[in-house]
Amino acid sequence: MISASHLQLSYGNHEVLTDFNATFASATITAVIGANGTGKSTLLAALAGDIAPSAGSITIDGRSIADMSSSELAKLRSLAAQSHTYWMPYTTAEILKLGHENVPVERFHYLIEKLGISSYLNQTVTTLSGGQTQRIEIARALMRELPIILLDEPFASQDLKSISAIRELLQEERSAGRTVILVAHARGEDLTWCDQIIELNAK
Repeated sequence: MISASHLQLSYGNHEVLTDFNATFASATITAVIGANGTGKSTLLAALAGDIAPSAGSITIDGRSIADMSSSELAKLRSLAAQSHTYWMPYTTAEILKLGHENVPVERFHYLIEKLGISSYLNQTVTTLSGGQTQRIEIARALMRELPIILLDEPFASQDLKSISAIRELLQEERSAGRTVILVAHARGEDLTWCDQIIELNAK
């Protein structure tokens, strides 16, 4: 279980969250929604341990992430950023395998088929669309089957077929016992498949 208690977060000099409290139970999906600038991505980065809160605490199974090393966090959670720009002309397959050499081949092929990546597996990543690149990031986040999955705008730039595939995949991850937290620009009624919806409001 992940717990955020009296969290205060800032983006640059702008305070975006004050006295934020939430619990994210194991084997659940939580959607964080809200207008631009309300701190959704900042909250995700804090839950990943990538930025430190100005006040308050974040714990995983009762232990503060402030006390965890980067290597410990890397074994607990994965994060798919909203966007990723590639400058080197690696193929999709090379990017997916980078750092995942020990991932079972069955897992690799399952994800690329589920996310519709197989059609551009041998294409250089510098030639891909935003939606294609995002699916690569999602696949990389899921590759190692870690307990906590954090996704920033996984449905951005996706067509309806891809949105449906991503939703089904996240539900399967939940069934496997993983905790999924995602940021989404969506209405609450479109996220009824999630276990919890947290709406952030502008300060």
